[in-house]
Amino acid sequence: MTPTSDTSSESTTDSKPASSAFRFQVQPEFHEIPLSAGADEAALDEQMVAFARDYWGGQEEREPLRALTAALYGVNSRHLLSEGAVYNAMGVFPVGGSEDGSKPTERVSRCTLLVSVQDLVNPDPVLAAAGIAETLARSKDDGDVLPVRLPAGPAVVHVAGTRMVWELADGEQERFSVRIEIWLPFPDADRVLLLSLSTADVQDLYMYQAVLADIADTIAFDDTGKDRRGDASVAPARTTTPTPNPFG
Repeated sequence: MTPTSDTSSESTTDSKPASSAFRFQVQPEFHEIPLSAGADEAALDEQMVAFARDYWGGQEEREPLRALTAALYGVNSRHLLSEGAVYNAMGVFPVGGSEDGSKPTERVSRCTLLVSVQDLVNPDPVLAAAGIAETLARSKDDGDVLPVRLPAGPAVVHVAGTRMVWELADGEQERFSVRIEIWLPFPDADRVLLLSLSTADVQDLYMYQAVLADIADTIAFDDTGKDRRGDASVAPARTTTPTPNPFG
């Protein structure tokens, strides 16, 4: 099992005054990418600048890279917010080596984690999960669909791969990626919580299945009476070892 930090996320919905808030934990290898639901444009831009500075450092010669990163992630974050996202992060996981540092890390594996809230007619979580499983099984993704039971309720795991091909001057170049999803209906609202982990390091599929499973086990719904949607807040993860730069 992959150890988790004390990091937590909380989100609330806006359709029912007593709808469920939720929280979850992520591993310290995840670097949160600002979404800032409710923040004005200037505030989000400032957060993106800070995000780019954290990863690229403050060297003057890297300013073009920081500016490009802030702009690209800023556009993407605004799009994700419009699609119901409440949390977005980049995962950077060392592979190989030893825990005591006597053997260096062999390589670094990267992934992205997106958590979103989607509208869904949900008269009963068990029936909703069964309907999600049936729909995914009939989709064109040709992925694996598995109903599961999490501490927070019935859910569905969906694993699917993607093949991308580019036509280059010296021939075709192909790249594969894999996506692991967990669909978890809210216990008392017409909503479904969707956790999606994607990676181009397909050889690390089993590791990332364990990573996402650990996160899913920490999900908890709370009846708080709040009615704001997308109010996600993730505290900085605590770790005693430096995390590799996600940009290499």
